[in-house]
Amino acid sequence: MFDALYIGATGMRASQSQVDTIANNVANLNTVGYRRNVVSFSEVSTSVTPTGTDPILEVARASLASRGAGALANVALSMGGGELKPTGEKLDVAIEGAGFLEVVRADGSPAYTRAGALKLSPEGVLTTADGSRLAGHIEFPPDTQDIIIGADGKVSAVVSGDTQPVEIGQIDLVTFPNAAGLQAVGSSLFAATAESGAPRAGAPNEEGRGSLRQGYLEGSNVQLTEELVSMMVAQRSFELNGRVIQAADQMMSIINGLYRA
Repeated sequence: MFDALYIGATGMRASQSQVDTIANNVANLNTVGYRRNVVSFSEVSTSVTPTGTDPILEVARASLASRGAGALANVALSMGGGELKPTGEKLDVAIEGAGFLEVVRADGSPAYTRAGALKLSPEGVLTTADGSRLAGHIEFPPDTQDIIIGADGKVSAVVSGDTQPVEIGQIDLVTFPNAAGLQAVGSSLFAATAESGAPRAGAPNEEGRGSLRQGYLEGSNVQLTEELVSMMVAQRSFELNGRVIQAADQMMSIINGLYRA
């Protein structure tokens, strides 16, 4: 009976995690480069540890392990691509295919993003929208008149007085053995983890990496209809687990009211 309470409680916690995740996805429906979080469920392992001294407890332990002890919600990133939207801006870059832009945060640590809304710092250095410097330290001359970013990542500038572009840098893309294991750190940035594996940088269009499209931005990969359906399923799951707890409570109340004549 007590097991039913704990099993129902873990199920409710897992469903609540799914609802919170869906709400966060919907809130970022229009966030550039956002990657939706996907919730999966796994069985919670039994917390009963073997002692080998009580045969009755051993039978109870085997029964608990066989039927599980509730559910655990695991959250991972969805790597499905978002819609590429034309902006016409020279510093907007979308990644078509696999890969991330590598940036250097204010504390010097690396991070990775799909949000290609780039800009120039007062010093002419290429950065992301939040001011994080793009890896490779691409700096434009003060008299730059035009900017060209090729599909292969080559960055060129047309300076005042010249008609031919001059190559000034290279934008590489970074891939991971398991990109779904990346950790979101805010501002559409991700950090590498043990689950994601070590980053592997290289030029676009090489070794399975995607290409760059200047004048485009990649939208969120959240599909509102899918999130709404998932929300309804999560709410019903939460209600059913609540009924399990309610039924167990009613049965315990009945048992508590029993007496011997």
